[in-house]
Amino acid sequence: MSEKEKNTEKEENKDGNQKKGELLDEPIQVKDYLYLTLLSLESKAWAYMDLIAHPETQKHKKDMGEAKLAIDAMDALFKTIEQGLTPDQKKDIQTRLTNLRLNFVKK
Repeated sequence: MSEKEKNTEKEENKDGNQKKGELLDEPIQVKDYLYLTLLSLESKAWAYMDLIAHPETQKHKKDMGEAKLAIDAMDALFKTIEQGLTPDQKKDIQTRLTNLRLNFVKK
């Protein structure tokens, strides 16, 4: 790698973002993966309630059974990792679950 390329790479990394192919200093904790899974389940619940398009297809498909499963799974997963979350994360997930449940009942 030329000196110019090395300097450019250093400049691009100043903001702290990982570049493709770089390794992390620490492994990602399971609770962080599970938190992201909660957010994915939330998205699936909204999509199956037909309130947003499905991210994978950009099409609408209503299935209240799938929406309920996503909400229930989100709730169970939240209870599993609740102790490891920050107070702000707990409040955020509780608010998201409440919004999903209220919209589910309306549908």
